[in-house]
Amino acid sequence: MIPWRWAKVEELEPRILAFDSPNYLSRRLSVVRQQRFDRVPLTHAHLFLATVLSCLRNHVLPVFVFDGPPEHLKRKANPSLIQNSERLYRRWRADSLAGSPDIDLSCFASPAVRLYFGLCHIKDLCSASGMPTVLAPSEAEMSAAVLSREGKVGSVVSNDADALLFGASHVTRSVRFSKGEIERVLMRDLQRRLELDLEQMRDLAIICGCDFHREGIRGMGPHKGAIALKRHGGLEPLLRAMGVTPSEIEKYMKARDVFDEGHYIKLGVENLVLKPPVSARVTELLQPALGQETAEKRSMELLRLWKDFGRVQMTLEGWIA
Repeated sequence: MIPWRWAKVEELEPRILAFDSPNYLSRRLSVVRQQRFDRVPLTHAHLFLATVLSCLRNHVLPVFVFDGPPEHLKRKANPSLIQNSERLYRRWRADSLAGSPDIDLSCFASPAVRLYFGLCHIKDLCSASGMPTVLAPSEAEMSAAVLSREGKVGSVVSNDADALLFGASHVTRSVRFSKGEIERVLMRDLQRRLELDLEQMRDLAIICGCDFHREGIRGMGPHKGAIALKRHGGLEPLLRAMGVTPSEIEKYMKARDVFDEGHYIKLGVENLVLKPPVSARVTELLQPALGQETAEKRSMELLRLWKDFGRVQMTLEGWIA
């Protein structure tokens, strides 16, 4: 249903990618087989470094957006899981990134703990390497969509279609910098294909079943749902015509309202810029995953790319002026 297309990186305007960090990391880690002999699984560090270096080499600025508290209709919050992961990470840092048997066991035993542990590490790596970050007040894809809607980023990197429904104009699910390509969808292409506006597409998501109302309407998929919405004009009149009780309609509409929450988010983000990396700290954070020698080399490469990135940005700004 979503018209994904491969396009040139040059179409990004501005040349900034907002990564839905939890979605991106969990998707990439799900296809990587963890090696049990690693003391603490640090595949996330390799993925982060590869992503950052690829972006900067192609003069694209990566912005990492992290989740805040989850939307209550999507899933129940599990603060103890997050707190336990953060506690393990703090212990790991306090032990000079050496780890201990119980930290190793906890990270290997639970994919969720491994994900949150990895996100803590990536936040520190972002800070040390100068990457801009955004801590979302709720779902990361919602805040990333706000950045897209406000024209602060060229695309949102996520496999979650909710980013489109939250108002992102440009969403990318795969990046192939070796060929200078991104696999993306444009909001206007999706609207043209479905012949629905954004409000109706959000209604269609509720009809088909989504994170905020998993049941949807039984027996009604995208095709039937789109036809019904065009006939009735919206979700609420459609539900009334079907004889759905007022109390059930209220549940549908509460789920529908979640997609409007992005209009009330104030991220306080003015300029997304690349800051100079702190080489010693980058090396320290990468050393457990790469070894001392390679960590130092990658740290120096980050510094070189930061200098080149700044020169390119200044040249572009001067040319535009």
